[in-house]
Amino acid sequence: MMMLILVAAGFLQGETPAPVTSEPQVLVFSRTAGFRHGSIEPGVKAMQSLGGDAFTVQHTEDPKRFTRDGLASFDAVVFLNTTMDVLDDAQQQAFTEWYQDGGGYVGIHAAADTEYDWPWYGQLMGAWFRSHPRVQEADIVVEDRTHPAMSHLPATWTCTDEWYDYRASPRGSVHVLARMDHDSYEGEQMEGDHPVIWCQVFDGGTAFYTGRGHTDESFAEPAFQEHLRQAVLWVIDDGWIDLVPDQGLSTSWRQASGWSKVHQVMPNGANPRDFHSIAADASRPADAPGVLVNHGEGQRGDLVSEFEHGDVELHVEFMVPEGSNSGVYLQGRYEIQILDSHGKPEPQHDDCGGVYQRWDDAREPHGYEGRPPRVNAARPPFTWQEYDIIFRAPRFDAEGVKIANARFERVVHNGQVVHEDVELSGPTRGGFAGEVPVGPLRLQGDHGPIAYRTVRIRPLGSAAED
Repeated sequence: MMMLILVAAGFLQGETPAPVTSEPQVLVFSRTAGFRHGSIEPGVKAMQSLGGDAFTVQHTEDPKRFTRDGLASFDAVVFLNTTMDVLDDAQQQAFTEWYQDGGGYVGIHAAADTEYDWPWYGQLMGAWFRSHPRVQEADIVVEDRTHPAMSHLPATWTCTDEWYDYRASPRGSVHVLARMDHDSYEGEQMEGDHPVIWCQVFDGGTAFYTGRGHTDESFAEPAFQEHLRQAVLWVIDDGWIDLVPDQGLSTSWRQASGWSKVHQVMPNGANPRDFHSIAADASRPADAPGVLVNHGEGQRGDLVSEFEHGDVELHVEFMVPEGSNSGVYLQGRYEIQILDSHGKPEPQHDDCGGVYQRWDDAREPHGYEGRPPRVNAARPPFTWQEYDIIFRAPRFDAEGVKIANARFERVVHNGQVVHEDVELSGPTRGGFAGEVPVGPLRLQGDHGPIAYRTVRIRPLGSAAED
């Protein structure tokens, strides 16, 4: 994916010429048609210094760059403190088409005070600016420290900035990464939920917004610089978050009893129902992905992620020994079964790729709403397999009453579609109780040995409106 970061700085004389490079290209756009932030120039300089060998930044305030050809070489666009109407209709169309073709967008602070008459941009942004109190210190409550733009931050990020109130909370349409602590500052006008940093995979591209960036000093803060750098890298990577950590399991998983990270697994010749594993510190290529495995002696539990999701896309690779059993639970509640069921002519809901059934002791039959896979795509034991899942979370109204069921929008098993648009009236058997707007990924580990690698997840936004 190509990345364009546009930082709207409002000083045309600072435009950067295009370098010749094979690195990802980011366009920072900083045009203003309303209030102009004094932090634009420090912001541009900061963005230009952040790429290192990971990406190269160009800066412009010229909206004429927004053409099909003008955007074609960029991987991401950053709107840096843009205000009001900065693109005409043709430029808006060019930007939309570039983004829908896999572009990445990063909005900084006043990007939310931009293009109020452009509904699609409002969806991309997530929320529009309403008001703000005076510049002051406040606490940001970090909700997701799994996201690479947030992982270096403390659970409570105390800093000085101008804290926007938004017209409405974007929660439910975007993945919220952090919110304001109402009691930590004065003058807030936004009642109830107050997100300040969020992201989404939306309409073919990837979008990230941070409410910080009003003051000159903010762009000199190492924590904020790393926040911006990782936001850009995240949209360049199409919004994926890796859950197989480089370090210990606790960085990504809140529950990991009986699990370990190893270099690789292979069949156990003495026991076809288990693995041999090669330790994580064994000699291996630097880019080896690592494997999460539960086997050997002792009690084994489920892997439960720190990351909590609503609508989400998941890619997971797994290896199952002979006769073993596991499952992938979206929000910890809705299971796609994993089982050694290679070659079974008529797979059922409890075979590999099935949507596991619900269960109620008070009804007959007790099990219901299970869905077998359309085809048996399972591979033989000790062979790596993969799921690609698009999941839509249940919806709730302001009073917490459910108004729409959860759905597996699409499940692909080893390249074959096994489910489309499967509605889930409640958690499947063995899932966590109750239904919630967001919940963790859960990989079952208490039914036998199982190995996982390349567990990647990305938060989905709402569908684009016409």
